[in-house]
Amino acid sequence: MKHIIITGASKGIGEALGKKLIHSNHRLYCMSRRANQSLINQDPQLRYYSFDLRETHKIEALFQDLFADINHDPHPEGIYLINNAGVLSPVGPIEHNKAEDMVQHMQVNLMAPMVMTSQFVKHTKLIDTDKRIMNISSASAKYVLPSQSCYSTSKAGLDSFTKSIKLEQENQQNPVKIAAVYPGVIDTQLQTEIRSVRKEDFPYVDEFIQLKKTGKLQSPEETADALIQFLTHDEFGEQAIVEHLFPIYG
Repeated sequence: MKHIIITGASKGIGEALGKKLIHSNHRLYCMSRRANQSLINQDPQLRYYSFDLRETHKIEALFQDLFADINHDPHPEGIYLINNAGVLSPVGPIEHNKAEDMVQHMQVNLMAPMVMTSQFVKHTKLIDTDKRIMNISSASAKYVLPSQSCYSTSKAGLDSFTKSIKLEQENQQNPVKIAAVYPGVIDTQLQTEIRSVRKEDFPYVDEFIQLKKTGKLQSPEETADALIQFLTHDEFGEQAIVEHLFPIYG
């Protein structure tokens, strides 16, 4: 059986990933602040955690619970972690961003994936199976815009972290494969949020509104299909950062 941990499963890409990964040979461990009852109803094997990723100090106990269950499987076919959860706000000139909002942003987008990766590596170190971590990053890590300093910084940090862990794992006897991926521009809550920002706070808001009007946003479902192909591909982990998901894996 494959054991798959998914963060941010309440909506968007995370929900789409959960629905598409439901399989008799998959045990899903999904989490978000609000439980996704639709996923719970569809998969009797699924374990759902109502968990706030801003509470990074609780992740260690969370993973102890997760692996108490996973370790009941004496011969797991694979153990995967998908760090998908993310937030966009605060959006605006840096002098308008509140310290508390910036800290919470980094806790969700950067610190939580870092701590989860640490716990994943720790708990799987002696398990001889296929181990993979897929971090959902963003082109914003590379192509920065004004008023998105927190988002670009957190995603750039996630990319650097992924590169570092890849180097750490390369010489391990039973390594964890890790990669960060830029999934594209997707019709999710984050896009709805950015389109609602005042132009005074985000000069490029009209361009994002136009993307929606002209139908140039990817659906969460087609994005999830491509991400799953990427996650399960034989070449997963050969590159630390994958910037163009669809041409390669879609």
